[in-house]
Amino acid sequence: MTPTAASDTGVGDQTAVDQSEPERSGRWTSDAHTVVLSWLVLAVPLVIVLAGAWNYRWVQEDAFINFRVIDNLLAGHGPVFNVGERVEVYSDPLWVFMLAALHELVPFLSLEWLSVLLGLGGTAGGVVLGGRAMQRLGSREGSGVIVPLGLLLFSVVAAVWEFSTSGLEMGMVFGWIGSSFWLLVRVEQRRRSAVLCAFVTGLGPLLRPELLVVSGVFLLALAWVIASPGWQGPTTIRRRWLLPTAAAAALPLAYELWRMAYFAMFVSNSELAKSGGGSDLPQGLAYFWNFISTYVLWVPLLLAVPIVYPRITRWWRSGDHTGTVVLLAPLLAGAADALYVVHVGGDYMEGRLLLPALLCCCLAVFVDVKQFRTLVAIPVIGLAIWSLVCVSWLRPSNVVPFIHNMHDERATAIADSGERNPIDLNAYPRFVSLGRVLEETAGSIPSGHRSMVVLEDPGRVFIVPSTKPQSLAVLEKHWKEFVGLNLSTAHSTLPFRLAINLSSIGEMGYEAGPNVYIFDALSLANPIGSHTTVAVRGVPGHEKVIGQAWMIARFAAPGEEIPNISIFALAQETASARRALDCNPLRSYLAAITKPLTFSQALSNIVHSYTYTTMSFDPDPNNAVRQLCGG
Repeated sequence: MTPTAASDTGVGDQTAVDQSEPERSGRWTSDAHTVVLSWLVLAVPLVIVLAGAWNYRWVQEDAFINFRVIDNLLAGHGPVFNVGERVEVYSDPLWVFMLAALHELVPFLSLEWLSVLLGLGGTAGGVVLGGRAMQRLGSREGSGVIVPLGLLLFSVVAAVWEFSTSGLEMGMVFGWIGSSFWLLVRVEQRRRSAVLCAFVTGLGPLLRPELLVVSGVFLLALAWVIASPGWQGPTTIRRRWLLPTAAAAALPLAYELWRMAYFAMFVSNSELAKSGGGSDLPQGLAYFWNFISTYVLWVPLLLAVPIVYPRITRWWRSGDHTGTVVLLAPLLAGAADALYVVHVGGDYMEGRLLLPALLCCCLAVFVDVKQFRTLVAIPVIGLAIWSLVCVSWLRPSNVVPFIHNMHDERATAIADSGERNPIDLNAYPRFVSLGRVLEETAGSIPSGHRSMVVLEDPGRVFIVPSTKPQSLAVLEKHWKEFVGLNLSTAHSTLPFRLAINLSSIGEMGYEAGPNVYIFDALSLANPIGSHTTVAVRGVPGHEKVIGQAWMIARFAAPGEEIPNISIFALAQETASARRALDCNPLRSYLAAITKPLTFSQALSNIVHSYTYTTMSFDPDPNNAVRQLCGG
């Protein structure tokens, strides 16, 4: 089978399309031998990636932030981190709500293990569906066995193993990319029924904000397919696009409307805290090169060129423009995603945000076994050698301290826990023990009363000389005394019993429970800090540091003594913070996310969400008061 001839218009004439209809239907002829071999070659990357992911299974600190949100959601408090304060602390709503739904169905399975298994399942689905899409697309050139060589490259990268679990959404992202590409190829070959493909492809921004660009590229490719001759369905282009467009936009737009009504924001608080709309190109380039150099990825990228480029030019010149666009879709989507990640400055976890781009680019690299007898065998052999080296030796080398503001988070988790595969909450004893102290302290405070602990250095409290089990009892006793000595009265309409400022909010927040309000010093869960500007560049996503003066101003009565805090040194900052908190739009925003959510309040939130999202001020209260209050 050869690519369909086309007219000079660039989309092919109707006769050519009709003649190629059996191939486009996706029911290409294959004998049993070919089918078995096709599944066998696909099983190789599948087994490698699942074996690596299982060997690297773990759950990281950020995942426990989601788990606390899920606990609050299932307890009837809403998808919030601190009860009574509607702040969208997660950036992966589809993952969070999927975990919550599954946890309701299988409550005997812990959220930690559920997230690991769901991540593994998503990764497996992405590899299988992506591989079948590559084989289906490649079959238009002949009846031989199509080898999804790109998936082999993807499966041997240790960062893929690391984040297939981790308790976060990346496994589901892999599954979504594979599903979107498989559906796109299916629609291109059948030339009908694009609604499901459009719906699935449109889910990208609900998995991660930056995946909007991946959704956009795939949807543009789908639009090209729908507009091509030979489409079986409505005759007008407008009617062809109407239902797919509605399907692609329905759930993201519905969630966005709900986000505005519930959280009074256009974007998630965590995206705002991580400066998702900002730019840090030097850090982004360092992040990109660190990933490329760690796994020597420039080698397979160069070797893939003589495999992919000739196919693109051959298909286009032969008139198979639709097939060419489908083949280019994952490449362009991966490039767009990588460019965005580099633009915003990357991430503090090595390679994580570049993995979707890696998978997308790998989906275009496939060969027919018949090509092994041609010069294509040379780059194929080179890719096989690199894969063997990568799977055996190439690993991140810079663990601690941070290099270029990034590090191997899994290695740090192993060092913190003392376990090779830290999954359960109890794998992090030195953090959990403080969370347990906070939970017990909050439980001892009478209902209707509120207390708080203000730490002068929210990060220093976690620096302990030992994490050995025999020292935990001593450590917990120390923390109980520490918390007791630092308790002071808090004043708020929020339903907490104890408030504390922390810079690490995952495991401790999950263990502490709903009676403890956590004032996040790094602003991911902080409705004040997320709106501040970045004062000093540092760890990506953790640069909006907010001081304790804001917490004192919000929860302490004027003139009240705060144990272990030099209130005189903070007097001016606290007074300025109090004034800033009383000025709009900050005052009205805090009211919008803490008042009962009536219908009228939801409408008001929608109307003012743009103002609240774009609100920005200096983290120094003395400067913030001038910006917010005009003097």
